[in-house]
Amino acid sequence: MSERAAQSSEPEDRFVQLFAETFGLDRVQLLTPEVPFVDILGQRRFIDFALRTPTHQIAFEVDGLQHFKTLAQIEDDQLRQNSLIYQGWQVFRWTERLLKLQPDRVRDDLLLFLSQVPSLIDQCDFLPKQSGSVISLHGYQQEAIQALVDGRARGETIALLTHATGTGKTIVAFHDAKSLDMPTLYLAHRINLVKQTAEKLPILWPGTSYGIYRGDKASSNHKIILSTVQRMLRHLDEFNPEYFGYLIIDEAHRAQSESYKRIISHFRASFTLGLTATPERMDAKSILDLFQNTAHRLSLEQAIKIGALVPIRCIRVKTNIDLSKVRFNHIQYHARDLEDKVIVRGRDELIISTYLEHVKGKRAVVFAVNVRHAEQLAEEFCKKGIPAAAVSGSDSVAVRDRRLKDFDAGNLWVLCACDILNEGWDCPAVEVLFMARPTLSRIIYMQQLGRGTRRSPITGKECLWVFDFVDNPSRYNAALSLHQITKKNHYQAGALVLAPDKEIEKEQTMFARGEKPTALIDLALKVERMEEIDLFNWQEEVQGMLTASELDFHIAATEGTVRRAIMRGLVTADHTVEIGTRVYHYFCKERCEEVRVALGLPEVTEHTLKDLFLQFVSRMDMSASYKPVFLKAMIRELDQRGRVLVTKVVARFKEFYADRATRSLLIDKPELRIANLDKLSDSEIVSIVISMPFKKFQQKHFLEHDRDLAYLKFHPALWKQITQDDLKRLEEICDESIKRYYAQLT
Repeated sequence: MSERAAQSSEPEDRFVQLFAETFGLDRVQLLTPEVPFVDILGQRRFIDFALRTPTHQIAFEVDGLQHFKTLAQIEDDQLRQNSLIYQGWQVFRWTERLLKLQPDRVRDDLLLFLSQVPSLIDQCDFLPKQSGSVISLHGYQQEAIQALVDGRARGETIALLTHATGTGKTIVAFHDAKSLDMPTLYLAHRINLVKQTAEKLPILWPGTSYGIYRGDKASSNHKIILSTVQRMLRHLDEFNPEYFGYLIIDEAHRAQSESYKRIISHFRASFTLGLTATPERMDAKSILDLFQNTAHRLSLEQAIKIGALVPIRCIRVKTNIDLSKVRFNHIQYHARDLEDKVIVRGRDELIISTYLEHVKGKRAVVFAVNVRHAEQLAEEFCKKGIPAAAVSGSDSVAVRDRRLKDFDAGNLWVLCACDILNEGWDCPAVEVLFMARPTLSRIIYMQQLGRGTRRSPITGKECLWVFDFVDNPSRYNAALSLHQITKKNHYQAGALVLAPDKEIEKEQTMFARGEKPTALIDLALKVERMEEIDLFNWQEEVQGMLTASELDFHIAATEGTVRRAIMRGLVTADHTVEIGTRVYHYFCKERCEEVRVALGLPEVTEHTLKDLFLQFVSRMDMSASYKPVFLKAMIRELDQRGRVLVTKVVARFKEFYADRATRSLLIDKPELRIANLDKLSDSEIVSIVISMPFKKFQQKHFLEHDRDLAYLKFHPALWKQITQDDLKRLEEICDESIKRYYAQLT
């Protein structure tokens, strides 16, 4: 850690605490403090906290209290934020006052803003952990072990096992390690997972010495050492790189982080095995880049079909709550909108009456919208004589553990849960799940579902009951349900949704005869006709499609062309999604050519690019003087590769207008920003250049910029065709356009 990062301020410490309360303490390691970056003027700066994944780079800025900011400080803040945004960062900022006085708002903001970041919502707990004293290998486990043996025979030294949690990944790993009989290191991110694995070792590897590493010599004197990543990282230099022959990396979806990479690269193990329950993450490519080979995969449905987990039945409870106007951020509802719509007395009463009518006495988990909702529901259950309690990540460990133990022992019938998913809790006694928290996130729904699929040898639980509370949404913001998750479009109240094929066939035969399956006899349910479920999922439908603005760029149209064409009825989008007050249009990529032709736009190819460029410059639409001034400034500073430093272009751009001001000439139209040249900072002039003239040329595929925005450049195919005579002629056209423009203003 750098000296800067080590000297965190009180607001920064408070932000880290709120982040931990929102996503769990183990997610804090995803935050990197004081990350350096270079702004668009080439100045070195630091981001307070950064979170980077293969699909996201997010900057968090914590503003201390200042009674007065100078204009220079405000402008510098703008430069800093604009630079980050232009370089592809999402930027979120909170003040010290907000962090201190409104922590709930900050937590809600974090949940809303970061709902799309897969690293924050683990899928590793989709399925519960199994228990048992007799270890016998299933067929799929034997296949996985054989795949590892075959891989080593081919010279492979690293592999990935993607069995779902609860189906024996750890058994496979230690069975394989035992066959090689080498000193073994087991790594996990959470101490509770380390302890659970240690408890199984006498069965998994009888007779061998093992211990949890605690940072001292005594705890490192074993054949098998189990450790958290954090503990091992602090004491890495104390271990000989040759010490371990076999490495087991649990929660391997984290292995792209620097912590894991440092440990893996330190040891020269003969074989490294990664374990994960998340084969279909957005960042799976980076995992496979590291582990090279996937030995085996097992889904929730497969695990239930082979009997490793209990079957699932479903009841859909329809409400009169209108979600159609609730805003959402691609895969998550706006927290405050959802709270306003869903946390209402009538809906809460429906939840409680559903429990009393159908599953009274069964142990149930009700997933609430937020902490307040969980506490409110628990209180209402208690008023009806149902032993209930709320649990959330905001509880103290002692309080939470006591309530979970009471539930496990049967002293509580209902747990109203909020953000407990981050704790990775599983209880075999859970018989019923109430999906009372609408969500658009498959990850969150699957995590909730995984709380109840574990078998219970004590209670003999035959199935898991899932109650989906179905509110009234628009087609594009419908909450996920079990039927959507499993792609089952036929619904019958209480019927099996996931089960071995023979059980489903047997039950459907009974329904056809008008008979009620045994599991439904004690429930107040009618055997009704099948209902068709609309499985439409707009997120899946638009995946890989182009937005209207992206389509503009693909067909080299002026920004806004496609959207205006939609409004005029010239083209029709494949999907139109309303998110709050904004409307998004999506098009299949295959329609690019169709839309281009419909709008009468020229085809942009390597052969037409130069002619189109020269035509564009000759016919420049000039509502401002920017385009010819910018292009001339760029031409004057070009290198042999068709590039120019942004700083040089901006300097010449500014020089043009400063010269006019010096000669008492009109700078430009009074309503344009450049007209107030003497009040503009360099960063604001950069913003004008990039957002106005450069973007117009970029949209037509004539110009590009480097990733860090240090250089602007001609499109490579265009630059190959540009001659010195062309450049001279372009300058002349720019001079003529500038002269003509200012003549019209006088």
